[in-house]
Amino acid sequence: MIYRTIGIILILISLGAVIAHFSGLALPTLDWFFSFESKDENLVEGTWWQKYQGLVIGILLCSLTLIGGLLSFKKSFSKSQWNPQTIRKLKRFKSITRGYVSLWILAGLLVLTLLDHALVGKKALFVKYDGKIYSPAFVQKTYSDKDFGGEAASEADYRALKERFKNEGKENWVLMPLVSSDATFDSEDPIRTELEEREGIFYMQGEKDPYSGLGYRYYAEDQDKRHSMVRFRKGKQQGREEYYGRENSDFIGYYEWNNGKRSSKPLMGEEAVRVVESNDTTSLLAVRYPPLPPSLKTGHYLGTDSRGWDVLAQIFGGLQLVFQAAIIYLIVTYAVGITLGSLMGYIGGTFDILAQRLIEILANVPFLYVVIIIADRIGRDDITLVTILLVLCIFSWIQITYYMRTAAYKEKARDYVAAARVLGAGPIRVIFKHVLPNAISIVVTLIPFSVVGVITALTALDFIGFGLPDSYPSWGRLLSDGTQNLDYPWIVASVFSGMVAVLLLVTFVGEAVREAFDPKKFTTYR
Repeated sequence: MIYRTIGIILILISLGAVIAHFSGLALPTLDWFFSFESKDENLVEGTWWQKYQGLVIGILLCSLTLIGGLLSFKKSFSKSQWNPQTIRKLKRFKSITRGYVSLWILAGLLVLTLLDHALVGKKALFVKYDGKIYSPAFVQKTYSDKDFGGEAASEADYRALKERFKNEGKENWVLMPLVSSDATFDSEDPIRTELEEREGIFYMQGEKDPYSGLGYRYYAEDQDKRHSMVRFRKGKQQGREEYYGRENSDFIGYYEWNNGKRSSKPLMGEEAVRVVESNDTTSLLAVRYPPLPPSLKTGHYLGTDSRGWDVLAQIFGGLQLVFQAAIIYLIVTYAVGITLGSLMGYIGGTFDILAQRLIEILANVPFLYVVIIIADRIGRDDITLVTILLVLCIFSWIQITYYMRTAAYKEKARDYVAAARVLGAGPIRVIFKHVLPNAISIVVTLIPFSVVGVITALTALDFIGFGLPDSYPSWGRLLSDGTQNLDYPWIVASVFSGMVAVLLLVTFVGEAVREAFDPKKFTTYR
């Protein structure tokens, strides 16, 4: 039943990705298969590969997924049954509540990440404008501000569009994702909140406590240019009220405030200040710059970092990256390690000796130096997830090979291997049909801890600045930003808590797997 379910899911994913791409749709997760296209919009001439690499890689990935689904579906019709000992081990794992529940929590997190831009992103899920419904997040087409009654020809800012529709009071509306920010390159503008006066004391709009901080006025006709600035302490102006020129924004003079009372005339640049005072301005505003604290009102539930990027969106994007990296890493590393280790243990002789010498050479190559050299030669901005995973996989299959070599060397002396040889089975069939199923339990216990290893490796590389570029969401880079801005504790607290939670869940699963698959639990000594 499990093979049939997996097969159906893989077949639907592969076919859905192809159909969605050629239909002009951008469905969550499925658009990842065709996300390898060149980002150079000015590329008119170039090699065939430069023009069609995204399409070729996408079709190749979909084909591999489809083949895997078909093989799994075919396996469901075979008469082979689960080994009774394997069933006992799975039941034992299910009885270990901490590991079993952790596995389901991780599965739930995986499902959340598959929702992708339907859950986290700056594109609107649906827009109703002039009686028509648009779905910008789920199509490849890019809508401009003009498409929704604006003036700009650039891509629509759906957060601003939502506010505009709200102020217009018509039937138009915008439905945004739960977190309406992208994980990268989506900076939050400074938040301006009007200050209101109550009995001579100033408060931020909707707040109960008197305002302390800087208050600004901007020119009414050009609200990007600052007109004046004054500091508030417990709702009263205090210190200098500085004024700035309209043309070049230079400081031109100031008044002095003392306990809410202003000096009768400017203490510097009196004539220039008088001229500037005659201009129309906005009301007094409290302006907050990133990092911004967590707030339900602003939609930044875990705040923003020093660049104004949403922390929750980055944690979500980092979790997506972790799951992608872990899946690719496990497939490549364990495929190489299991295959080579089994061959070394079963064949032995010269092949075993040569393979061991190769392993010894790789084991003595410093991993971090290799990453630094690659980052220097390629350029950090050109490094991709595949590059980092390739380096990790080159060094990570060694441990798995040792385990499989030992297991295969022991299993080939068993009677069932001799019986298979007598019946005419070749080395490949003996290794993968008979030896591997009986030795795989040793490797299964390593999988959760390998996931922990790849998560910590990616985070550490990004933390020290030799990992992925800024175009990828990263826990390590966010952690580094948090440690450099400890005055804003929500940054480091959020990413550290999320990372520790995921690592604990994976560790709990690993401990449960190791205990459930422990051969001593199911061995009788005579």
